[in-house]
Amino acid sequence: MMCMQKVWMLFLTLMLTVLSFASVSEPLPESDPWGQLIFVTEKYPPHNYVDDQGQLTGLSVEVILGAAKLAGSQLAPEHIEILPWARGYKMALNHKDTVLFTTSRKPEREALFQWIGPISKGSPSVLLARKTSEISIGSSSDLLNYRIGVIRGDSLQKRLEDLGVPSKMLVKSHSPEELAKLLNRREIDLWAHNPAGAEKILRQYGISPDKFESVYQFKFNDNYIAANKHISQEVITRVQKALDKFKATKEYQSILTKYQ
Repeated sequence: MMCMQKVWMLFLTLMLTVLSFASVSEPLPESDPWGQLIFVTEKYPPHNYVDDQGQLTGLSVEVILGAAKLAGSQLAPEHIEILPWARGYKMALNHKDTVLFTTSRKPEREALFQWIGPISKGSPSVLLARKTSEISIGSSSDLLNYRIGVIRGDSLQKRLEDLGVPSKMLVKSHSPEELAKLLNRREIDLWAHNPAGAEKILRQYGISPDKFESVYQFKFNDNYIAANKHISQEVITRVQKALDKFKATKEYQSILTKYQ
């Protein structure tokens, strides 16, 4: 009986975790200029996240909504689906109408998608450590000695694997918030994330960012919308032109200043 109770509790915990990341989005009407597209994102501050009022926002969200408005689209936060990164990425690869953001444009991804952007210049992702741990990374081989928290399926997971970090040393989660808590509780040694987003998450849970420091920096790429390869070129061009037009506005510069 006790064993079955543990299994049931584990199942409930898993389901709650999945539900906390998934959102049910409303479809745009077919008559909308962007109505044929399904917009998918993840929780990854400061680019895309849910604020204290439960509203999807962030640098990339605001830019895309601004471009949509210029294009005459009624796209709003409730039309954007929030999924764990690995699931959203798979959906963009396999579902002919899906666009995924915020996506770093990397050489290994180039042929997998059509690209709209950039939304913004890339910012470096880092490995964060507790200052009291006194971790020093002199070379990539030093990474093999530490438990590192990563978003499951994220490009940083692959980068660490390419650097030789064994799978058993990577603690994978769909939740950046969970990884922040693990680092604070000393259950992982390092956390792979972007500095601005990490600071926001830590403050959200009452954890002082001053307790942590960057000990390793990854190379970075600009931020784009990754579009399924089967979306028509006409639609891709339409969205690209709207984005380019919005990036020439003062509102775009204000958004960059606000988040960066």
